[in-house]
Formats: sequence, structure tokens, C-alpha cells
Amino acid sequence: MKDRIIQFLNANNLNSTKFADQIGVQRSSISHILSGRNKPSYDFIEKMLLTYPKLNAQWLITGKGNMLIDQPSLFNEQKVEKNLTQRELFIQNQNEQAPVITKSEKEKEKIESNSDFSVKQIEKVMIFYNDGTFKQYKPE
Repeated sequence: MKDRIIQFLNANNLNSTKFADQIGVQRSSISHILSGRNKPSYDFIEKMLLTYPKLNAQWLITGKGNMLIDQPSLFNEQKVEKNLTQRELFIQNQNEQAPVITKSEKEKEKIESNSDFSVKQIEKVMIFYNDGTFKQYKPE
């Protein structure tokens, strides 16, 4: 694991001092691990993985796989292809067909003229049915 930590530091142009500061451990801890005197503790590995979320834990611990996780973001526009069950397909189609609720111009003007206080606005309304389906409404 020591060699993989060194490889990670080199790949990210980090020295031991900066690395220790970033993950929140004592600089001497890094020195002891990199010299082979101590093995990384669970807390050390956890801090490293929390600080660098794209670091592959399996690679760090076992050496298997790639150094970095190649994971699409939840907010990425690309859809991940997978085999969907009939229920998941139904739910996905319901979600895509959700009607859009619009406000009249008078409502918009009223909200804009009330700048004296903060106005909460509805982000979305979801209605869940007992058969496992739902409808989602989003204001424009």
C-alpha cells in the first residue's frame, strides 16, 4: 500500500507535507508510512478516501483496478445504460411525461414586487400512488 500511496502522490503532484495537511493527519504519520515504518491505519485510509472521492478504495487497499474511479456524475446529462425492469421503465416514462405547471404573469409580478421578504418557491410536487407509480409536477 505504501507504494500505491507514493504513486498517488506522484500522479497528483503532491508532496508529503501538502498531502498530510489536505487529509488532516500529522506530517510525521505520512513520513512513517512512506518510509515503511508504519502501515496506514483505517482512519488514515478513510481520511484519504474522503478527501479524494475519485480515488479507488479497492486499488488503494489491494492494488486491483485503476487508481481512479471512472463513475458518471448523478447530474451528468448522459444516461447510464442498464437493464431496467418493467416497473423501472414505467416510472422513468412517468417522470419524463410530467406536465409543467406555469405561473401567470400576475403571480410572477407579485413575487417580484415583494422584495421586502424572502419568498419560498416550489421546486417540484410529487404525488405517489399506492400501486407504486407517481406523477411529478415542476413549475416552469
